[in-house]
Amino acid sequence: MLESQLEVVRQAKQFLTNTDINEYQEILKPHLSGSAGMHMRHILDHYLALKNGLDLKFIDYDKRNRHTKTESCPQAAIKQWQEIEAWLENVCQQDLNMELMVSSEVNANKVEQARVQSTLARELIFISSHAIHHFSLLSVIQSLRGNDTPENFGVAPATISFQRDEMNKVSVANS
Repeated sequence: MLESQLEVVRQAKQFLTNTDINEYQEILKPHLSGSAGMHMRHILDHYLALKNGLDLKFIDYDKRNRHTKTESCPQAAIKQWQEIEAWLENVCQQDLNMELMVSSEVNANKVEQARVQSTLARELIFISSHAIHHFSLLSVIQSLRGNDTPENFGVAPATISFQRDEMNKVSVANS
């Protein structure tokens, strides 16, 4: 499972390496309300909330770092991803069962926070899935500009497995 986490980091860093600073900051209205940088910062906020909350075993996903250099500069975001990567490389398999309390605002009409029990493993699954969801939006942003993204960028692992199985079925049928 930790290897899959590192794959998310590699994908983010590859995207950032191939993204121009002006494209990173541009908001493609009316199609989108946020820039690529805003999406990347939002993804990093979740990773940082988890990483920084471990000592207290309390994760608050509503802590955001809006309007930071990470949001406006791909190089700053790469630096943050490198820190996340170093942290993930030091997470031990036994740490995955660590119990955590997770807090998140859950109501758009009034301030309402939910607090639930979880584990580090479950939260890593959540934030990587969340990252992949936002990667798909980053892929759309690039597509609207006429740019490509790497194969499978923003595609869920279950979808990739399904596609692979379908290709295998076609191969067997054509044999």
